[in-house]
Amino acid sequence: MSSSLTEIVLPQRPPNMPPSAVVTDGDRLSLFVALEAVRDPRDPRGRRYPLVSVLAAAVCAVIAGACTFAAVTDWVRFQDRAVWQRLGFTGRVPAATTVWRLLIRIDAEVLSQVLARWLRGRAAPVRAAGHWWRLVIAVDGKVERGARLADGRQVHLLCAYDTSTGIVLAQVQIAAKSNEIPAFTPLMTRVKAVLGSLAGVLVVADALHAQVGHADLLAEHGAHLMVTTKANQCATRRSDTSPFQAGQTRREVCWV
Repeated sequence: MSSSLTEIVLPQRPPNMPPSAVVTDGDRLSLFVALEAVRDPRDPRGRRYPLVSVLAAAVCAVIAGACTFAAVTDWVRFQDRAVWQRLGFTGRVPAATTVWRLLIRIDAEVLSQVLARWLRGRAAPVRAAGHWWRLVIAVDGKVERGARLADGRQVHLLCAYDTSTGIVLAQVQIAAKSNEIPAFTPLMTRVKAVLGSLAGVLVVADALHAQVGHADLLAEHGAHLMVTTKANQCATRRSDTSPFQAGQTRREVCWV
């Protein structure tokens, strides 16, 4: 049985369904140019399939719903020869084992940054008319349900999400017996690598990231931090230890 969802979905389409958006040669070439920044880990001798072709095929397959190496290969094989040629394959396409052996050796961080930059170049941010606009990045942790580590643990990631485009700019895996706090700095480093600069960016996170170190880090790069504070955080504690006196008022405005 094929692992590709395409064979299942196509027969179910209604006859009056509008055609899909046409992918132009410019779209295809821009992806190929972006993927050229990923280093090929293979020995130059005996390379049968171009790296950018395998990566582009994997990107297209994942967009189409593939979530395994076998599904990626099935998606490619299901396409006609014209699509093979547009992807850069001539005569034949790689087997699932070939795709697997190559993709597991790719620098995942570099590939993630390349794809994030490429996606940002293709997606226009959603901006409210008549309002001053600022890039807002939401930081949050999530547990991958379908992924497991060698020891059986679920994969816990800290992600940075561009709220104006819906693009995940970067993600960092949380170390075993740790939490999201130490992962914040490397996450921001990866976000900066994608954006080029953090100046003017507003980072929104939950109360776990109401940390002085996080605020100092972003302030050094000209960025801002917005978090919720709870009873165990310094700002709230100051209000508790210095309560208002009768007949007095106090107003504090803090910019981070």
